[in-house]
Amino acid sequence: MFATMAAAALVLGVWALKTVNVQDIGGAGLIQVLPPTYFVALGMSLAGFVGSLGLKVLRPWLLVVQLLVLIIVLHGADPIIHDLPRLEASYRHLGIADYISQSGGLNRKLDAYFNWPGFFGLLAILSDATGVHDLTWAATWAPIGVNVLLLPALLALALRLSSNPRQAWAGVWMFYLASWVGQDYLSPQACALLLLLTLLACVLTVFPGWPWKRTGKLSSRIRGFVRRVEIGRPAAVKLDLSRTGYIVLAAVCAVLLAGMTVAHQLTPFAAIPVLGLLALSGNSRLWFLPVLALLLPVCWLVFAATPFLLGHLQTLFGSLGNINAAASASLLNRVGGSPAHQFIVYSRLAEAAVIWFLAGLGSLQGRRSRRPWLAAALGTVAPFVMFPLQSYGGELLLRIYLFSLPFAACLVVLPLLPRGPEPPGARRMGALLLLGSVIATSTVTARYGNDAIETFTPDEIALASRLYSIAPHGTVLIEAVHDTAWRFNDYAGYRYETLLQAEPAKPGDAPPSCASITELVPSTGAYLIVTASQIHAAEILNTGPAEGLEHLIDRCALQGGWSMEFRNAGGEIYHLPGAPHGI
Repeated sequence: MFATMAAAALVLGVWALKTVNVQDIGGAGLIQVLPPTYFVALGMSLAGFVGSLGLKVLRPWLLVVQLLVLIIVLHGADPIIHDLPRLEASYRHLGIADYISQSGGLNRKLDAYFNWPGFFGLLAILSDATGVHDLTWAATWAPIGVNVLLLPALLALALRLSSNPRQAWAGVWMFYLASWVGQDYLSPQACALLLLLTLLACVLTVFPGWPWKRTGKLSSRIRGFVRRVEIGRPAAVKLDLSRTGYIVLAAVCAVLLAGMTVAHQLTPFAAIPVLGLLALSGNSRLWFLPVLALLLPVCWLVFAATPFLLGHLQTLFGSLGNINAAASASLLNRVGGSPAHQFIVYSRLAEAAVIWFLAGLGSLQGRRSRRPWLAAALGTVAPFVMFPLQSYGGELLLRIYLFSLPFAACLVVLPLLPRGPEPPGARRMGALLLLGSVIATSTVTARYGNDAIETFTPDEIALASRLYSIAPHGTVLIEAVHDTAWRFNDYAGYRYETLLQAEPAKPGDAPPSCASITELVPSTGAYLIVTASQIHAAEILNTGPAEGLEHLIDRCALQGGWSMEFRNAGGEIYHLPGAPHGI
């Protein structure tokens, strides 16, 4: 019955997504245009999982099927609707991998990505090994592929954080329901998150325990405190491993840390407080892992990413310890734009706050009912240690939520499931279904709220391809708004400039003008690309001129003697003559 329900939800959900008219997507994203049949399919998927969870005998294969359907229906909306990669960064990442594949080397002075080349090098190796040089298909379907790859690591981690398998399966389900951040595209963050979750699952499963012997007053006090706080500690998994096997797995953990270090700037630093707190709470006896987690990224930054370090000292350390700066970048500066965009921002903040609040309630319930909760609670709060360190371009709070979610999800569902292995009753199942429905609807709103900005049309891709065919090598290319699907071709062959960032304008910012564009034009001339997504971004974020971006471009084109080189439904390309005193 529940397998049939999953199949019906899959067919109905995909069909509903295929009926969406992309021209109707506005400032609030997909929530405005999704048909009622989509929410029926989503509801069937949720009911199917809760029903499968409530069976007397758990059937793992059935729960996996339910989760796969949820991944496709909830996290596969963009590729199913648009059939193109989402986010301009996806196209940039394809260009970096192509550059490494074609040149066989790195250019660390080109930009920051080449200082953390692990993920891009892997893409280049896969491309060369398979002979498939166009990885657009991989970037398109990455949201589904990444979430499927995360499933084994999430389940292994949840099984060690929970008191019974039902809670673990429900925790994984809640993770997918509440995962609105959208970092599951073809990106170093997705790769590093997979490595991090695999590492943590390995540590909690194979190496639980205290990293020091029972000697000394401090050790005894810490042990006593942990025992008082968490009475019902999880039982250790009995593994029939030799000493050599444990050594090999410890080495694998170190390799996973090294993989994160060369792939992503932030994730290794998120691992430090998590591993440290797990060791202090008696959940990891690998005392060297927190130390290694600190040494590896620091040494990489100093010795391998030297060009980036020397050029971004102020960015890296200028706001160190400044909580107000971090809060402004992550909260205040993001609340802006059109009313619809502000609604999306508040929806994201509200969902994050609700998940963390429910995780807190789950921790209290776990302590009262003597169920394992401490490791999950520590994993939830550990990423907040990064908050006063660096704003990470205003995205730090989003990443903190992403890193804490696998732990918080296990706590959110804890009060709704029985303590023992027995199935939940009708009331608990109803409450779980109701909570899942609310969170899933909120995630649809929050995850796809910027869909008009984050997705592109085939005409825009064709426009960017035409730009590369007409612009001579080494030319300056200007985008009106930093929301362009480009840089996928000849990554290092052009100089790129941006007129407006894709973020709400701050008070006191000077509005763009024709002179602002002229300042970006060298004496040899330049090309300007204006796309439909850029125009949407300027309108939704209120970052453009008061007269509108299109009117500004038309006026500047007349005044400056620009020539239109190409136009299609996706936008226009202009050639800008060289400025007398250009750069």
